[in-house]
Amino acid sequence: MTTPDDLVRIEILENTSLTVPISFDHIHFWVTEPSIVEMQSWYAKMFGATPTKRGQFAAANIPGVALLIAKSDTATVPTKGRGLDHIGFEIKDLEAFCKKAEANGVKFDMPFTKRPELGISLAFMTDPWGTYIE
Repeated sequence: MTTPDDLVRIEILENTSLTVPISFDHIHFWVTEPSIVEMQSWYAKMFGATPTKRGQFAAANIPGVALLIAKSDTATVPTKGRGLDHIGFEIKDLEAFCKKAEANGVKFDMPFTKRPELGISLAFMTDPWGTYIE
């Protein structure tokens, strides 16, 4: 299905082996051909993703989600402020992750921030292709 503005497409799949009522499976990224391997490598370096293939797609697997990467003839546009503003990952020891990412050259849009009133900590970054990440 697509959102009313046709900006976001959502795939609904049946997996009869699920042990929970609903589960998140994958995200599609569409980038220019030279960026496919670069994107796989970046997500491997930053989030420990495993570069692989899934069907016709290059993929970067992170526990709980597959990042499927396909060729687009046009450059990717940034996600922030669009129909799908950002994606998010839950990370153990977010503060240590942020320090490591900064040491690897990542500039955070919002640095590591504790939110005790919510019982969480947050940080936001943007990948080199414009995907805003919480």
